[in-house]
Amino acid sequence: MPSPKIHRRAVLRGALGGVAIGVGLPPLEAMFNANGTAYAQGAPIPKRMGVFFWGDGVKPDQWVPFDEGANWAPSPELTPLKDLGVQDYVNVVSGMDLKTMTTRGHHAGTCGILSAAPLVVQPAGSAPFRSTFSKPSIDQVAAAVIGTKSRFRSLELGVSPAVNDLEGTTLRYLSHNGPDNANPAEYDLSRFFNRVFGAGFVVPSANAPAVMDATLAYRKSVLDVVLGDLNRLRAQVGSADKLRLDQHLANVRTIENRLTMTNTVMAGVSCKMPTLMANTFVDANGREMIEEKTKAMSDLLAVALACDQTRVFSIQFTGSTARTVFWQVNAGMGHHDLTHNEPGLQPLVHATTVFTVKMFATLLQSLKAVPEGAGNLLDNCAIVATTDTSDGRFHNVKDYPILIAGRGGGFLKYPGIHYRSQTSENTSTALLSALRAAGTNLNSFGFDLGLATTSCTAIEA
Repeated sequence: MPSPKIHRRAVLRGALGGVAIGVGLPPLEAMFNANGTAYAQGAPIPKRMGVFFWGDGVKPDQWVPFDEGANWAPSPELTPLKDLGVQDYVNVVSGMDLKTMTTRGHHAGTCGILSAAPLVVQPAGSAPFRSTFSKPSIDQVAAAVIGTKSRFRSLELGVSPAVNDLEGTTLRYLSHNGPDNANPAEYDLSRFFNRVFGAGFVVPSANAPAVMDATLAYRKSVLDVVLGDLNRLRAQVGSADKLRLDQHLANVRTIENRLTMTNTVMAGVSCKMPTLMANTFVDANGREMIEEKTKAMSDLLAVALACDQTRVFSIQFTGSTARTVFWQVNAGMGHHDLTHNEPGLQPLVHATTVFTVKMFATLLQSLKAVPEGAGNLLDNCAIVATTDTSDGRFHNVKDYPILIAGRGGGFLKYPGIHYRSQTSENTSTALLSALRAAGTNLNSFGFDLGLATTSCTAIEA
């Protein structure tokens, strides 16, 4: 007898202390049609749009693959894509130039590549320069179209908080709605977990009493609360879906255990907003545990996407002109300073880029590991990975480094190719391809000199 069909928005439910708890389900076979190409109710598998951003550029001579077209061999800085088994999911775009603005270095690059629009110059005050975005960033352009049907319009995440917070919103934040209207990234994995999977805390205003999530007083896992509903569901589905359920909940449990708060809540004690493991991924010597944090964040994001909590995300891995110290490759100073002060061929700068690409590949691995329909989650994503300049030492915005990852539900070429523009095309054309691959059906992206009305058809299937 075939298993009964389950609605794609089904959740496991329970109640704790009068508070309703819901945990989303992974994509189960029982949710899809017989071919695994659409949901059983006829709805298509959703497409997702993502941005992975890091500051201070690359080393172009170590970044651009020598071979063009299909079967490209990874350059030294793109080798992690092959090593971690995700190269086929990546289209490399090179030879394109940023057209929006060629001055003001990191500011112009950040605003230009993320919004395809010129920046807004602001009074600098005591800072060297200050600016903000003039238009929405690409993630919010996507969110306005495909982010309206999920629980969260978009999710903004950050890995290294060592960002430049003195020169306006451009360098401090990735996601923007418009001038001085940014969507701050969440750097704390505990808060991210509670926001997606629990009722979470309500941040009190300055004059309001602190409000606490009632579930935390019981110190119970959200999974424990929905256990009864889970057991009922397991009795209805086939063996393959049982395995998927077990793996999905094991993943949630693992992340939850990793992020368990040390704060205790006791009856009769006045509750306030606690500090939720702000140093979870920082060791005793103050070194940022970037690798561990990226893995945890990627795993949690994959679960959130699989449960259709959001269809749009952004990750600011490091900020523009970041102070992040990549001690993992033996760097001893902040990344921005390193790009300007390391002499010669800059082997340490090169090593930081290799490490960054490894972290991007880690994200892709987490998405690829989640089954969805006849494929996996990464099959239905379009993810832009880029930075704020080509070579950080020179602040140039020509031959811009751009990766477009995922298959976009079949819109993007797979296996991916290396497309090198011979005419210094507008970077916005590649970004328009990503937007279209995410299901926006947009015919243009950008403004003024950054406007693109044609996409990069070379990377489209």
